[in-house]
Amino acid sequence: MDISLPQSLPPGRIVESYGQDGLLVWMSERKLLDADVWWQRLYAERARTGLYPVLLEYTEDTYEFKTDGDGPVDAAAYLRGEWNPRSWPVFPEWPGLAAPASTGPDPDLCAAEAATAVVREDRARCLALVQAERGSDVPVVLGWPGMGNHMTADELSGVLRSWEDRFGARLVGLTHGETLLSAAAPPRDLHEAHVLACEHYLACPDVFHNNFDDWENTYPQELLTLRRWRFWWD
Repeated sequence: MDISLPQSLPPGRIVESYGQDGLLVWMSERKLLDADVWWQRLYAERARTGLYPVLLEYTEDTYEFKTDGDGPVDAAAYLRGEWNPRSWPVFPEWPGLAAPASTGPDPDLCAAEAATAVVREDRARCLALVQAERGSDVPVVLGWPGMGNHMTADELSGVLRSWEDRFGARLVGLTHGETLLSAAAPPRDLHEAHVLACEHYLACPDVFHNNFDDWENTYPQELLTLRRWRFWWD
């Protein structure tokens, strides 16, 4: 597939990654007041362009642009490796992955709504286009360092890909140290919500220890209706 930039983009620059295949990355020069409108338009065109849009907090952040890893890991194997009996008090043993959701709204519509919310909250107003088939590949192409103290880009990509497939999750934005996702389809019931909460904890324990006084009960309940997932690492 020939990759070329869409016409009529806001002012920006082309950055070419230095890893395998020299994948194309474009970044806006500055924050955009209508970044969500641009994101939605470019997201709708991603199958044609081969470029996945992502909202960024800053374009001057340091990205390593290395794509010479092994590719997305198996999410179940990675999360199982992170498990220990004290990981999630509800389960004395590794519960496996949460069952895929059965119903939910259109993931693309949910992603567009999440992009609007991210921009309105001023979490991320810069824009990037990344040569990637799906959002879960974006952190690998960018060499995004935000989760570097806990997992590799290949590990994050594998976990995100699994959530894309099971819960209609879509990557919307990356800030200096957090991933911003939409989530179209909730867990099937409270038990599966507890299993999914365990996955979230194993991938990103920092957010739980800082945000929840009763995280083993409060968060699973929220997952039954939550349409935006946010993860950040210290």
